[in-house]
Parts: sequence; C-alpha cells; structure tokens
Amino acid sequence: MMRTSRLTAISLLLGLSATAQSSEAETATRTSMQTAVQNSTAPPPPATPSLEQLLSTPLSDVPRQIEVSTAARYAQSSNQSVNVTYVVTSADIELFQWHTLAQILQSLPGIYLSNDGAFLYVGVRGLGQPGDFNSRLLFMLDGVRINENIYDAGLLGSDAIIDVENIDRVEFAAGPGAAVYGNNAFFGVVNILTKTAQQLRGGALRMTMQNSGSNRYFFNTARRLEQGAEWWFSASHQQHPELPLAFEPPAGEAEAYQAQNHEHLSRLRFGLRHQGLRFQALWSGQTRYSPSSLPTPSGWQTVAVADQNDNFLVSLAHQQAIGDDLVLSGHLNQSGSRYQRDIPIYHPDYAQTLLRSDQLGRWFSGDLLLQYQGLTAHDLLFGLEFQDDVRQQIEVSLAASNELYQGYYGHNQRKSMFVQDQWQLLPQHSLLLGVRYDDSRVSPPRWSPRVGWVWQLNDAQNLKLLHGSAYRAANLYEFATNSSFYAPPPDVETVTSTELTFEHQLSRQFSYRLSWYYADIDDLIMLKPTEAIFTNSNQIHNYGTELTLDWRMQSGAMLSAAWSWQRGKNDLGERLQNSPQHLVKLQYQQPISWLDAQFSATALGMSQRWVGDTPLAGYVVVDLGLTWQLRTQHLLAVQLQNSGDRMIFDRPLQSNPPALQPGRLLSVTWRWQLW
Repeated sequence: MMRTSRLTAISLLLGLSATAQSSEAETATRTSMQTAVQNSTAPPPPATPSLEQLLSTPLSDVPRQIEVSTAARYAQSSNQSVNVTYVVTSADIELFQWHTLAQILQSLPGIYLSNDGAFLYVGVRGLGQPGDFNSRLLFMLDGVRINENIYDAGLLGSDAIIDVENIDRVEFAAGPGAAVYGNNAFFGVVNILTKTAQQLRGGALRMTMQNSGSNRYFFNTARRLEQGAEWWFSASHQQHPELPLAFEPPAGEAEAYQAQNHEHLSRLRFGLRHQGLRFQALWSGQTRYSPSSLPTPSGWQTVAVADQNDNFLVSLAHQQAIGDDLVLSGHLNQSGSRYQRDIPIYHPDYAQTLLRSDQLGRWFSGDLLLQYQGLTAHDLLFGLEFQDDVRQQIEVSLAASNELYQGYYGHNQRKSMFVQDQWQLLPQHSLLLGVRYDDSRVSPPRWSPRVGWVWQLNDAQNLKLLHGSAYRAANLYEFATNSSFYAPPPDVETVTSTELTFEHQLSRQFSYRLSWYYADIDDLIMLKPTEAIFTNSNQIHNYGTELTLDWRMQSGAMLSAAWSWQRGKNDLGERLQNSPQHLVKLQYQQPISWLDAQFSATALGMSQRWVGDTPLAGYVVVDLGLTWQLRTQHLLAVQLQNSGDRMIFDRPLQSNPPALQPGRLLSVTWRWQLW
C-alpha cells in the first residue's frame, strides 16, 4: 500500500499541512507426499501436487532435509546451511489462504507487521522502528533485488509487484546477510521464488469476494513446448470500494470519509524459459484515495488524497554448466518505481489546488556468479554485482502553477565482489567462510565478513554457529528529509550478530529447532519526532530466542508452532520503539475426509509494545479456513480472518495517532482450472 506521511518533513518546511488518513511445513508436506507415491504402484504425480492430492495424502513424516537456496545463493540441504532458513510453499499459501506477501511473512518466526491503514511495515526480531519503510530486510524476486531506490522500501501489501498465486515458495534467511548480498540485508533476506509453466499447469481463473465489498480476479495461462521451452502469463485486478477507516473521522463526517477511502490495483506478469535462459517481466499499478479534511475560507471540507504507485521489473537470467565442476550464472535487470501523491490544499492565489509529490526511481542491476566444486571438500562461490541508480528523484510542486518548490536528485552506483567457501572440514563438521567488498557513491567502501560452523552430531541432531555483520546506508528519502532542515545525512548503520542454533528430530513425526542470537547495532538510523529529521542512535544491544516445533500426526493433521522472545535496549537502558517482547504463532491443518475438505487455523499472539508515550495492547488473532476440492477443476475456499473480531491498534509512525486495524473479514474464493 501507499507510503503515508513520507514527505512529512518536506511539508513542514513548506509550512503547509494536510491531514491524510489514510514454512517449512508444506515443504514437508510435499516431501512426504512424494515418498508415499514412490512407495506405491500409482503413476508419479506432477512436479507440483494438486490440492486434491494434498487432501487425500497422509502427512505422517517431518522431512529430514529441505532444499534452500537463499542463505548461500545456491541450492543446498537445510542441514548444510549455516543460516536458519524458514520456508513457505505454494501449498501453504493455498491451504492457509494467504492473500498478500505481508500475510506470508507474518507467519514466519520473529517477524511482525504494523499497518497505518495505507502502508505495511515489517519488524524483525524486535526491531520495527517508526519511520522505517522495510529497508532493513533485503527483498529478492528469483534472486533479483526488488527494494526500490528512493526509500530502499520492500512493498508487502497491495502495492507488492507479485501476485501470491505466482509464488512457488518464499525463503527467509534470518540474520545479517551482507557477506553475500550487501546493503539492506541487515536482519535477513527474503527471496520470493516464482512459478513457471511446470507449476502453473495450464490455465486457471480465480475469483475472491469479501464481505467488505472487495473483489479480486486473477487469470493465468502457461504452456510447455515440445522443444523444451515454456512460457507463462498472468493478470490480476483488485478493487476495494470501501476500505476500513484506520482513524476516527471528524464528528458527522464518517460517511463522507468512508466514501473517499478506496483503491484499485492491477498486475501483469510474463515470462519464458528455454534451457538455461529465462526472461521475466512484471508490472504493478495501484491507485488509492484516502480521506482528509481541508480548511478553506468557507469552512472545513472533506477531500481525497490521491496516491498512484507503479512498479516494474524486467529480468534476464542465464545458467550454464561448464564441465563437471563449474557452474556460471547471472542476471541482467532493469527496474523502476513511481510514487505520486496529490494532497488538496487551499492557496490564496489559486483557491483549492494540489500539492504534488512525485518520486521517481530507475535502476539497472546485474550479477555474475561462479560456483566451483573441483576441490575436495570445498564448495567455492565467487560473485560480482553492480547497480546503477540512473534516476533518483523527489520533487514537490504546486499543480496549479507547475511551480517546483523542492527537488532532490541522486545518482548512486554500487559495485561489489564477494567470495564464499563451504568447507567440509570433517565428515561431521563444515565451515562457512565468506567476505564481501562494497563500494558506492553514498557510503565509504565496506568489508562484510561472516564465518559459520555446522556440527552434525548424529542423523537427527545439528548444532550451528554463525557470526557475521551487515550495514545499511542512508537512502535518498532520509537524505532529503535532513537536507530540508539543513541537517547532515545520518551515518551508515551497522550490525554485528552471533547466532547459535540446535536442531533435533525426535521422531519421524516431531522435530524442533531452538535458536539464540545476540546483536550489537551501531548508529541505527532513527526518525527524531521532535525535530522531524533522521539521526543515529546510541549503540543498541538486541538479543532473543526462537523456538519452532513441527508435529505430524497419523491422521494427516499437522501443527506448527513458533515462540519468539526478543529484547532490545540502548546504552542508556531505554526500550526500543514498537518492539514486542513475545510473539507466538500457530498453524494447524486437519483433513476432513468425509467432506473431502481441509480445515486450517492460524493464530498470532503479540505482547504489549510502546510507540512514543502510547502503549499498544497485546492481542491474539485467530484466522479460520475451509477448503473444498469440489471437482478436479473446481476449488472453493472460505476464510474468516480475525474470527474473534478483536480490536487492534498499531502506530508505525509517531506523527500519526494509533491506527485501528480491520476487524472480522469473510472471504470466499473460487478457482477454476480451465485446462
């Protein structure tokens, strides 16, 4: 969704005011299904199992090994990966009926979201600072960076560039990842891996209706050709005619405010693949209107703040094996984003007009990776990367006269190289050694090392230790905000982290993972509300534990649970803003054989947190779902979000009052497999 109050500092400078209100689990499912089929006489299933197969196949075993690729930038077993990597698959998305990338991330341990009614903010391991637009997580799409270049923002809600129906899996590699990814991989890396023709399987139409009046339509088609090539295409459109109000409207203006609070959005995706070459293009567009009150000589008027958000990505990827020991791969990409906000104002010379903020970003990026396995006990990876931000622009103007009030422009360039070695020191011991060098125009050159150790105690137990660092440089938005008040830009923030993880599979049906981490954060970039500028904080000490459980039952039921305990404070002993101490997450699935359906339930519990001087109460939210495979081609799904209609408040920006979150919501989805 749109970025509420992004130009607060610039608006204050102009003297103008306007109030805008604006798992691993299903990877295991797939593995156990494949095992069951291999042991039977039935023909093998397609690469991606249908929901009908999921409903009819017992989920009896927790998988011992899951393939992950995000932590090391190449595919490896989860047992070999030093990073803790959480995985959500397309089967999870289908069965738990997650409609946005934000809901997918919300299911992962240690991650929590805040919503001001217009933009979704992510917090990780107790750090979700007000004014941060998700720039401390690196978001990737099939290995390509998709954080935009004005705010370094990751878009998670209806403004995300990808439909969830196109997602094959999401991997979250927790902990600093700068040793292989550079800037923004501060608390981890989220890699969204998309479906190709093999997973999309022909053509499908999906429709979702909600009791709020929202509706969504998604269509995809794909084909595999005899020559081995394949192509895919999808399109979606979504309308929210009456979004729930996050703030209390002025007296007597509830109906007028509700009429001005709506949005619609569209997405397109096209791709093709032949042998080792893959091309993909994506576009998303969102138009949103948010209510506001405008003072005029004739009194207060209800007006609409208009936001337009467009994003695109064009990517070309290639992978080629050279002999038996060498694999060469790379990407070449062009990306762009445009965010325009029109705020109605009253001007003495032009009467009612618009204050326009136009933020435009364009960038080229690419990488070249060389994996060499010709040495005994060593798996070497070399990498080169670049990003050229050819357009970084923030302009504030008056629409009536087209007069430019303020303009901020950048042209950043980043060049990087890294090397990594996964060294099998002994049969039970392996070491990860890596270092990366980054050079850019906006920050001094930086070295980012990391070292890891994996000890396979036995077939059922692993012990992992990881130590590394990461950094984040100030983005153009932070630079422009400070420049408006003639303040210097904030320094680069850094984190040094140590994490210890113990993994234990007690039986074929039950496993758990326990992690402990400690991080020292220096010069954290924070918004100072009293001065409306960004400053660097005192050193912050952040530590916590995460416990995850995975239990499979002979009946086919499955329970996943996660508990996160996290604490953070600075050198003065002050607590962190927007930092819950406890997070509890549950995911439960139960086949209903007599109904040929699948029941699902998710629960999220969050403890109390503080933003400014406001305490935000803890809460527990439960979502319930039921999915029927009516026929081979037809699926019907019903979901009740926030089933208890719990009243929840968030305050991701201190400049805004607490925002009321949506209450109970009923969704009905029908999917028709056309061919």
